[in-house]
Amino acid sequence: MAVRYCVKPYSLSEAKPGMEIGRMVLTPEDKVILSEGTILTDSMLQGLEFWNITTVFIKEALPLEPGIDFFIPETVVQKKFYADYENTVSVVKEAFAKTRFFQEVPLNAMKELASNAIEPLINSSGVINHINLVRRQDDYTFHHSVNVAIICGVLGKWLGYTGTEWKDLILAGLLHDIGKTQIPLEILNKPGKLTADEMEIMQLHTTRGYKLLSTKQGIPNGVIHGILQHHERFDGSGYPLAVNGDQIHRYARIIAVADIYDAMTSDRVYHRKISPFSVVEMIVEEMFQKLDPEIGAIFLNNVRDYFIGNIVELNDGRQAEVIYLGQFMASRPIVVTEDKEYIDLECNKMLRIVKVARA
Repeated sequence: MAVRYCVKPYSLSEAKPGMEIGRMVLTPEDKVILSEGTILTDSMLQGLEFWNITTVFIKEALPLEPGIDFFIPETVVQKKFYADYENTVSVVKEAFAKTRFFQEVPLNAMKELASNAIEPLINSSGVINHINLVRRQDDYTFHHSVNVAIICGVLGKWLGYTGTEWKDLILAGLLHDIGKTQIPLEILNKPGKLTADEMEIMQLHTTRGYKLLSTKQGIPNGVIHGILQHHERFDGSGYPLAVNGDQIHRYARIIAVADIYDAMTSDRVYHRKISPFSVVEMIVEEMFQKLDPEIGAIFLNNVRDYFIGNIVELNDGRQAEVIYLGQFMASRPIVVTEDKEYIDLECNKMLRIVKVARA
């Protein structure tokens, strides 16, 4: 029988050297102190005490007794996806570096990448699950650009896009943050929350991306507007122009949903990712005010198919399988735990999903 693990909360006084951290430890300012998988030492425990950390989550082996074995081996499809995905991120990283240095977007190379590398990733079975499980804190902007392009491609299919329109949407998703190459690295890579002044500079990435590409030959109007407007909101509360409703290009409205979903389900130095189920709740709250409600509804009604059968971790440390989501994409589904307990999370508010462990 495969060894099974759980993640349990320990008070700092109960934690001992040699224990393995099961969940990132953050400061009150969301700075990472210890990463998942770190083996505790005496000096680390002293450091946690200095930071006034009172609780840590420890990874422990479960007793070898009959239960539901949630071990799922990585498939050949997943291994190929991860390898192709990492190669694609590397090319994006190089392209963004060239743009920063030369002030010129290698547009033809990015078009080829969208067609030859990202489209096959979009068409890979289980793609939404795959990108949920390849998160990294390092090189966030490049992973995020690839992920948003993938999600735009998937969402575009659900919305009925085909041919050139679909390809342009993918390109818009890939380039939506190209303006960040014109933001100072000390702001872009700051390991903490931005000040108001720094945030104002960061928000310039939409207009700077627009300026990089607006004079380029052969770039579709929709791609340009997707880059400029992806932070605009349906109620006019976005930036840079505070336009609303149909004044926002449809590509930008699609990118907005993809951008929010990926950003909130990603680990960053100053932000710990949250589960897709919690992000769903946020999208539901915003899609009748800030997001295009039609695009939001189609995204939620289709993305649900990826999450049935996911192995998730609950806040009590147990793992569970998602077995039912209801008629709409529920953020609190019905699950069955490894000790064979069936739980309707909509009824049991004490428990919640903290992350997707395997898909």
